[in-house]
Amino acid sequence: MSESEDISPSELQVEILRPSHDLSTFDCSLDDEMGLNEFIHEEALQYQKENLGVTYLFFHRERIVGFVTLAMSQIETRETAFRLPLKVTIKNYPALLIGRLGTANDYRRRNVGKNICLWSVSTTKNLSREVGCRLVVVMTNINKVEFYSHCGFELVPKCEKKDKKWMYLQVPYEE
Repeated sequence: MSESEDISPSELQVEILRPSHDLSTFDCSLDDEMGLNEFIHEEALQYQKENLGVTYLFFHRERIVGFVTLAMSQIETRETAFRLPLKVTIKNYPALLIGRLGTANDYRRRNVGKNICLWSVSTTKNLSREVGCRLVVVMTNINKVEFYSHCGFELVPKCEKKDKKWMYLQVPYEE
């Protein structure tokens, strides 16, 4: 397989980060304005211990190629460009936060990041049946807005002129 071929979702294996995982060869430092490399190497396990977020590692042929950290969140209903057809009035939509998402430098532009993002959306849909969750949200910077837009996320309008951009995606809901 060429190093430039796309990787399909079925080629990735997912595990929750454990202290026994060897992260020494994982590097996502290229264009890392959000501190992702430092986070995965120095903070992710502590976040898990303190129940602030759960980090999932993604493997391709037994090699760590990316990760995502998920946590619970919310977004004000007035921040979104739509209104869910609810029978109750609420101020905030419950949401799952993509706290961090990183792809190994040598696996970029091979759909790994997109597959991780879409896995997160699917996880949100499954989780929403148990805890109530209607959106996925992410805070990013201008350089990653296009990536998340390709994954279906929309920019929160009032963040357009800010350095940090909040984006959201509605999770498909089945009654």
